[in-house]
This record gives sequence, C-alpha cells and structure tokens, in this order.
Amino acid sequence: MFEVEEFKIFGFEHLLTIFLIISFSILFPFLLRNLKTSSKSKIALGLAIFIILNEVIKPFYYPALYPERYDFLSTLPLHLCNLASLFIAIFFISKIRFFFNLSFFWGISGVLMALTQPDYPYDFPHLHFILFNFNHALLLFSIFFAFITLKNIPDFKSYQDTIFYSIPIVLVVFSINLLINFLSKNTVANYMYLIEFPLGENLTRFMPDPPFHVLIFIPIALLLFSITYLPFYFKDKFYS
Repeated sequence: MFEVEEFKIFGFEHLLTIFLIISFSILFPFLLRNLKTSSKSKIALGLAIFIILNEVIKPFYYPALYPERYDFLSTLPLHLCNLASLFIAIFFISKIRFFFNLSFFWGISGVLMALTQPDYPYDFPHLHFILFNFNHALLLFSIFFAFITLKNIPDFKSYQDTIFYSIPIVLVVFSINLLINFLSKNTVANYMYLIEFPLGENLTRFMPDPPFHVLIFIPIALLLFSITYLPFYFKDKFYS
C-alpha cells in the first residue's frame, strides 16, 4: 500500500509532473504532424468525445469520490479549464475558429496556473492528484494537437476576441455562482474562484479579500493572455 503524503508545492513529484505534462503535450503532437488527414480527424473526434464525456460525468464521480469536499452543483464544468476543455472539443467537431481561440488562451493560461498553483491536498499517488493532473494534461495536449498537428495558428484577432468575449462569459459565470449559492444552502459555488480564494498554496494569499481579489485577477489574466500571444506577435512582426 502506498503511503500518501501531504502535497508539497514545487516538491519533486510536483515538478516532475509539470515537466512530464508539458513535455508530452508539446512533443507528442509534433510526432503526429505527418499522419494522414483522415487519421488526424479521427484522433480529434476521439479527443472531443472523451473530453465531453469526462466533463459531463465529472459532477457525478468527484462528489462520489470526495463527498466531504464536492457536490453536484459545485463541480459543474464552469471553471476556466473546464470551459476551455469543452471549447476545444467543440472546435474539433465543428471547426469553428471562435472555440479554438478561447480554448487556446484560456487553456494555456489556466493550465499554467493550475499546474503551478494546484488546490489538491495530497501528493502522488493520491487519486485526487492523478485526476487533477490528468484532466489538465488532457486539455493541454488537445490544445497543442489543434495548434501543432492540425496547424491552427493564433493571430492578433484571436487575442482580441479572447479578451473581448472573456468579459461577458466571466459575468455569466459569476451570476451562476450567485444563483447557486442563493438557491442551495448546502453548496458553495465558486467557479473561476470569483467568490472565494482557491484552497492550497497559491498567489491569492497576497491578494485582497474577496470580492476585491477579482481586481487582481483581471490584470493577471491579461498578462497571461499577452505572454501566450507574444511568440506569435514576434513571428508575425519579424518573420512574415
């Protein structure tokens, strides 16, 4: 029987997990670039189906595994990475560029924050550790599959659209938080961490108390979106 220890941020298991997820998510799509178009389409469809099924059943299996921490209304797919996962799945099926744009910037920014500031309490091989990192690895791999293997390249309009559409979507999620918390006395809906700080060791310890922490979230999100777009900005400026 494995002995499960309390999670240590940037401990060996944490750093190794980050390295493996990023390496796999970037390198493996490179290996798939020369597949036939039909094979790429089948992989994309398989990823889409798996992601959608995973997000649909997550509100059922998380509360079943951790009833003391989760319930159905607190595990709906409304966090940034959940929505990015659904959007990349929709893109694989529909080929509508809007969904790739939001998934690319939301997903890379969200996964970066999630991997470096996780909120699970225990280290590997605890199941929560494995599920959390598997779900984020799946999202990151899917984004880079769309980017590298399927050759969807973000441009300045992608960056602009992400910022423009993020605002109303966040407002909708905030309203859903308020509605759930008003209607259900036993649930604390905290999607996108707009109501309360996330658990664990993270940057929010340096932020003002909720709801004023959102004023810090906004420039952090803009900074992460900008950093994500920066390589493409330089490519378009100097190599096009």
